[in-house]
Amino acid sequence: MRGLGDHLSIGERIAFYRKRRGYTQEVLAGLVGYSTDWLAKIETGRRKPPRIDMLAELSRILRVPLGDLLGQTVLVEDERQQDDVPAVRDALMSPRRLSRLLFGREAEVQLPTPAPVAVRVEQAWNDYQGGRLGSVIAALPALLQTAQELEERAARRGEDRSDCWAVSARTHHLAATTLAKIGESDISWLAAERAMQAADESDDPLVLASAARSGTHALLANGRYDDALELGNAAAAWLSSRGARRLPAALSQGGVFKLGAAWWAPPQP
Repeated sequence: MRGLGDHLSIGERIAFYRKRRGYTQEVLAGLVGYSTDWLAKIETGRRKPPRIDMLAELSRILRVPLGDLLGQTVLVEDERQQDDVPAVRDALMSPRRLSRLLFGREAEVQLPTPAPVAVRVEQAWNDYQGGRLGSVIAALPALLQTAQELEERAARRGEDRSDCWAVSARTHHLAATTLAKIGESDISWLAAERAMQAADESDDPLVLASAARSGTHALLANGRYDDALELGNAAAAWLSSRGARRLPAALSQGGVFKLGAAWWAPPQP
């Protein structure tokens, strides 16, 4: 990813984040109590930028730091100058996610199997660890859609049911962590919730403990430090109570939560 840069005007920045948030000019203008024409002229530079109090209100509604509207560099685009966050939002907020009964596929429809999807998800995780966040964001819409299809496969109670849920949890964990890192705190929480729901269904303590990390990232991105601490402690205690602490992976997960607790805990008087 690269920075949005300082070459854009305040109006162009407002337009960028408005589109990224999924608002039309009419909707955003209405939320701040002005006309669509007023906003259109600001975005195109035909009118001076709003006063600082109005910029603060716009930043609140668009859920971006005020500094981002004023011109501080933020990470939003990949090397091709594309921003795929709206597509990630669409994948997470698809109406098909609301009801499997309403939108469930016919029994004869071919659904993906978990093993090849797991490989793709781990490749995306490698991109995340390597700092190639633009590549991760670009891959997430398709991965999230495939994760939903795995959940539909799991609902048919096949022998790979647990694996389907585990891969979905891993996918949504990636989405939550990536979105939190780039400041998309609201949909980061949505992805984290989906990760933990899928992990619950997997019946795998390690999958649930890993997904809980996405919850802590999302809570931290939303400024909920006490809640992040509570979740981290609960996950560590739950993992220990299941006897999984003897496994190397469980020891690693427990160590992550303990380290996190040391960072998130408020200082003692």
